Amino acid sequence: MPIPSFFDYAMADQGGRKTRAFLEEMKAYIPYERLEKLLIKEGIYRPKRKGQGGRPPYPSCVLLGALFLQAWYGLSDPMTEELIHDRLSFRRFLDIRSDDDIPDETTICKFRNALMDKMLFDRIFEEVNRVMQERGLILKEGSHIDATLIHSSEPKRKKDEQGKVVSNKAADEDASYTSKRGRKYHGFKLHINSDRNGMIKKATTTTAKDSDIKELDYLIEDENDYVTADSAYMSKVNKQKFRQQGIINGVIERRVRGQSRLRKKQTKHNKHFAAVRAVVELPFAFIKHLMHYTRTRFLGLEKNDQYHLLLAAAYNLKRAPGVQRKLAKG
Repeated sequence: MPIPSFFDYAMADQGGRKTRAFLEEMKAYIPYERLEKLLIKEGIYRPKRKGQGGRPPYPSCVLLGALFLQAWYGLSDPMTEELIHDRLSFRRFLDIRSDDDIPDETTICKFRNALMDKMLFDRIFEEVNRVMQERGLILKEGSHIDATLIHSSEPKRKKDEQGKVVSNKAADEDASYTSKRGRKYHGFKLHINSDRNGMIKKATTTTAKDSDIKELDYLIEDENDYVTADSAYMSKVNKQKFRQQGIINGVIERRVRGQSRLRKKQTKHNKHFAAVRAVVELPFAFIKHLMHYTRTRFLGLEKNDQYHLLLAAAYNLKRAPGVQRKLAKG
């Protein structure tokens, strides 16, 4: 362990108490060494060698840490740079000791785009989850499946001088429309598989119009115990598949054609599994309300899918200390 410097002592009691405590916990969970090896292998990052001239590159932990700060606090690139300058708690988290060590917004943007171009956020998500599994914080048994809508900008109608619509093109051509409870939505769907502690085991993104059930096979491909989901995932095919594989079917039942009401057995089934599957709503609540992510920030399905994997990794990290304390209490 390095010997604490005067800087460390001077900074020890600076910054917001809750933020400082949270970020200190996060440093113990983020697998920086594994992630740096991944970045080096993929040609994204090159540490400075001894005797090499020129300005040293920003440490990989600073660049990765900046992306996690963005995800946790819902920050843009300019605001990330600004708050690293302004907040001592952010500097402590990134081990930054002078303004010269702070990456500018362009550097942060280029780094994130490089990760997206090589589709490495899924690997980052996997590495974070590997740490969670090693600590016993992600449970293999049981899958709770759900999806949520993520809005994107709707198409803007352009009219000619006679008032005729000449263009109805969306900024994001991959986004699509769907309706829910009589309301129309435009954007994408984030699909997740969580364990019974609400930790995200898998995540994927589709356009809004795609059926939830299409992603079920991918989300539960490693499941051998039980699956819970809302009635959108109910089908005869899935019931047969679960039965053949010995998986407990916790999908909520709904009335089918010709059925006026649910049977008593179906009602009892729904009451039991509705309480069990409620935990899958927790990740969406965290991501949308505590991490301030309610609208897409990128164009295209691939980029949004990659960013959602970063959000999933950031969410699991944010939840990890609480889950660990819960498990310790038994």
